[in-house]
Amino acid sequence: MPRPLLRAGARGLCLAVALGAAALLTAAEAGAAGGSAQVSIEIPAGKTKTVRLRDLPRGTRLTVRIDAGGKLAVALISRAQLKSPAPEALFRGALDRRMTFQVVIPESGHYYLVLDNRRGGAAMKARATIRAEHDAIRPSPPSGGA
Repeated sequence: MPRPLLRAGARGLCLAVALGAAALLTAAEAGAAGGSAQVSIEIPAGKTKTVRLRDLPRGTRLTVRIDAGGKLAVALISRAQLKSPAPEALFRGALDRRMTFQVVIPESGHYYLVLDNRRGGAAMKARATIRAEHDAIRPSPPSGGA
């Protein structure tokens, strides 16, 4: 029987990634804003590690590329989902050395990129490159009247 990707009370190292709302919204005049970060992580055999993505605004498009030394399970989960007894991931997949995925953030808040090496027999090094893009909200043009 497959083990759940996250178990209640699972502990992971939370690394803050500066992709906050301020960084994403400061270039509103340009029409779109974004930021990127790269994190290197070592995931011990039989463990998970977590990268925290703070204060992502609703509608942010995340592109995540992960390069690893082997096989890992991967998930992107919101803070609310993480606190649930049966978390429902926004994204869930498995990689063998490399993967790229893209999601649009449905609700503003903190999100967690979970790298799961619980089935691995050896420590695994991984590098996650995360790009966030958020279109600036533009006011609708005034409707013409007669």
